[in-house]
Amino acid sequence: MYRNILCLALGLIIGIRLTDFFEYFQLTRSDFGSTPITQFDDEATPQLATEEALARWLHNETRVLCMVLTTPKNHLTRGRRVKGTWGKRCNKLIFISTLEDRELGAIDVGVPEERKNLYLKMRIALDYVYQNYGEDYDWFLKADDDTFVIMENLRLLLYPYDPEAALYFGHRFRSSFPQGYMSGGAGYVMSRDALRRLNLFAFNNTHLCPINNMSEDRQIGFCLQNVGVVAGDSRDEEGRDRFLPLSLKSMLPSFPTDNWLHKLTFYEPANETGSTSGISFHYVKNYEFEMYEFLLYRLRVFGHPLSQRSLPPRLEPNQMQNQLYHWSLENSTNPNAWLT
Repeated sequence: MYRNILCLALGLIIGIRLTDFFEYFQLTRSDFGSTPITQFDDEATPQLATEEALARWLHNETRVLCMVLTTPKNHLTRGRRVKGTWGKRCNKLIFISTLEDRELGAIDVGVPEERKNLYLKMRIALDYVYQNYGEDYDWFLKADDDTFVIMENLRLLLYPYDPEAALYFGHRFRSSFPQGYMSGGAGYVMSRDALRRLNLFAFNNTHLCPINNMSEDRQIGFCLQNVGVVAGDSRDEEGRDRFLPLSLKSMLPSFPTDNWLHKLTFYEPANETGSTSGISFHYVKNYEFEMYEFLLYRLRVFGHPLSQRSLPPRLEPNQMQNQLYHWSLENSTNPNAWLT
């Protein structure tokens, strides 16, 4: 009798274990074998139904703090328009001024409002942002109050890159130092590690980052180069610039090509004008902020539906190192080579 009970108990145990095994086998086959994964291509790249849904997801995945350089006289005009248009799509928006304005979100950096002080104004602003928000965001964008930025396209550019890599992007100008620098008017965006290096090493060493009255964008670029921050290539697949230091009309075929931009740009200009994945435009007039907002975010062309887009994969550490090495080699060559 006891032997029959023991056999029955062993049979039940073995049956339960076999059932668990087959259920586990079916689970692994359905989850990782025959059933396609529809939500993710990989752990970091979602496949969402629309570009709007993808942009909303990317808003929290690639966090950007925006620093807008302004003046007290522009708080109620340009500043308010930036805040009501593209600035509302930043993860954090701060205005850098010489008068505190809590309603606008402006901080007073405490320097006289003169053009020769723009570099010092930006140094103080970058120190403030690092001390208060340096570890809270992935990327840090600097723009002027007459710049319009398409934040969705900016995040699409930044997404593959690790914010702990020392790099920054923008419209690159040639200079007396090899790497060149990014246009302040078009806006430049630096990684978390670039901001960290700038504050911990550059700003504490007047040899690496001297204090002077030279242009803000050039000097910040010089300081970044001296602490190992690599100038990235932000052009699209056709070699067209995405950060524009000029207004939108510079993309028109009738716009003269012998302007100052052609003479200063780091890369040989592409034959075509303007990128379809453009990020920023400069010299935006007051009334144009609402016009850009309407054309970009409200107007839809009948017969031209929004496409479904998937994000590019994030760069693996070895890919990131190879990319930075490639850019470093490129930056060390003579940027004037094409001007022959």
